[in-house]
Amino acid sequence: MYCLAAIEEFEVLAPAGIQAIAFEIAALGQGGLSVKEPSWKYALKSLPGREFSGLLLVSMMYVGFKQIDPSVNVGFDLSKEYERAHALRQAKQD
Repeated sequence: MYCLAAIEEFEVLAPAGIQAIAFEIAALGQGGLSVKEPSWKYALKSLPGREFSGLLLVSMMYVGFKQIDPSVNVGFDLSKEYERAHALRQAKQD
């Protein structure tokens, strides 16, 4: 569901906006993101006024890089979740 949320979030953004978000998350991730803790404790300058969980940020980064350059290896695999999210998004649009 986090991949689906990211896909829907990015639908209204230009590629430069997606890139800014993905790069900011990648930089934040250098310090470590707690993906197993469900608290919404992370903030992004590129999406002000909101808080995110570590798992949502990782999902957003994965989706962002897949949309910017699908050949980039972000260091973890959410390909199944990403494909399922695309299928769900298509079903919502039909």
